[in-house]
Amino acid sequence: ARPPTIFPLAIFRQSLLAVRCYPRGLRMLLDLVLRWMHILGAIMLVGSTIYMRCVHVPAKLLSGDEFGDGYNEWQRKMWARLVMLSSAQLLISGLISAILIVQRYEFKTAFPGSVYPALLGVKFLLALAVFFLAAALSGRSSLELKLRQKEKTWLTVNMVLAIVIVCVGGTMGAAKRSEKSA
Repeated sequence: ARPPTIFPLAIFRQSLLAVRCYPRGLRMLLDLVLRWMHILGAIMLVGSTIYMRCVHVPAKLLSGDEFGDGYNEWQRKMWARLVMLSSAQLLISGLISAILIVQRYEFKTAFPGSVYPALLGVKFLLALAVFFLAAALSGRSSLELKLRQKEKTWLTVNMVLAIVIVCVGGTMGAAKRSEKSA
């Protein structure tokens, strides 16, 4: 037998494997909490990105310097907090849910079940790009200042990527699956 490991991911994985032993009601509660975390995180990140692109940037362009640097800096700080919170929620709930789903279910061979792992990979990679762009556009470093010079363009890219992720997630949700036999 292998000696127990102290590597955090191995411990995390072992705790997720133990979820199979939990009563069905507790597993359903965990699934529900993870789903709510994921949906609320997506609403915050996608919604705030769409707001910044479709409301804030046009208003800033129309008003010139009327808002002033103080207001723009305050809004950037508030958006940065939303980006951090929603990104953390999405990463935590998404990774745990993905592990649990792959462990618990078999997917049917018909589309979209036949490509579920590929869709999961695409969704994860696109999410990393959205997290990066949102964090970069709401940050203060020199790279982030360069990105903000073309804020409208990068917000458009981020908004489109976020909408594509929502569509991929919807396709994944339509996959026919059945519980693996114990």
